[in-house]
Amino acid sequence: MKLTRHITRASALLAIAILTQTAMAKDADDKTLPFDRYSWVTTHNAFTSNGLFPNQSQTIAEQLDAGVRAFMLDLHPDDGRVRLCHNRCRGSSSEPFADFVNATLLPFLERSPDSIVTLHLEDFTDRDELLAELELAPALVGKTFDPYSWSTEAWPAYDEIVRRGQRILIFSLNRDQSGVFMTPRGAVHIMPSEDFTVENYWSLGTTTLWHDYRCHSRWGETRPLWRNDIESKPGWRPLFTMNQFHGLPSESHAPNDNSLAALQDRYANYCQPAAGRKPNYVAVDFHELGGVHAFVDWLDTQPEGPRHVGAAAP
Repeated sequence: MKLTRHITRASALLAIAILTQTAMAKDADDKTLPFDRYSWVTTHNAFTSNGLFPNQSQTIAEQLDAGVRAFMLDLHPDDGRVRLCHNRCRGSSSEPFADFVNATLLPFLERSPDSIVTLHLEDFTDRDELLAELELAPALVGKTFDPYSWSTEAWPAYDEIVRRGQRILIFSLNRDQSGVFMTPRGAVHIMPSEDFTVENYWSLGTTTLWHDYRCHSRWGETRPLWRNDIESKPGWRPLFTMNQFHGLPSESHAPNDNSLAALQDRYANYCQPAAGRKPNYVAVDFHELGGVHAFVDWLDTQPEGPRHVGAAAP
């Protein structure tokens, strides 16, 4: 049994090597393809770069400069503001959300006019609290992606999104905190994660002593990874988040989880068979350790597979 498993895994990795050689002719800098054809490095708990158990060693500003384009952020109400925090809302990493938008996100997009940034929110606020915080970032209006303003049969092309200026995609795990938030300056749009994305279960295991490489949906059988359509946008395929991190972050172990070989193995033997597609967001801790940037660059050279009728997680 063990020999068979090793042979199967070796065959899959050989197939990856062959695909790599045949796909390199594809222009990785081509921005004319639909948005769901691209992949991005994504940082888990992107705001926690300090504290007892940090998930990252860099600030979000440093992550942006390093090429990270998607961020997982927890939002909590605290003392009249909505803060980026995890478990405790004090310390230098516990920044109000609007301050992050005004001081870090929008200045970066101004400096990098061809970039698109995604925010994945785990939101523990109520609607009034979040709306009050959004009102403190008035320049956000007009820059968030509104899927219902597009009449395209599938996701619009990357360069079309840039031209329209909707360069901030925001998803929320809290369905009640999605939709249109109407501020005095105009609308801010947040998409429900459960509708517009698919995502494998978030943890490899609580500690680094355990590695569960199975790739099954965070939301169970009702939202399988191979789901092909967004119900409210027929023809649009949910964006796929592939999580690769532990419950308790470990900087010393991150080079193993984030290695190019580990990510390609997880993709080829678990997540691609389960989802029938390549991931759009590859979420890790300590993104600069290991090979996640090389993995995402490699994914962008790969052809997109056919739309699957169904698949079963291994």
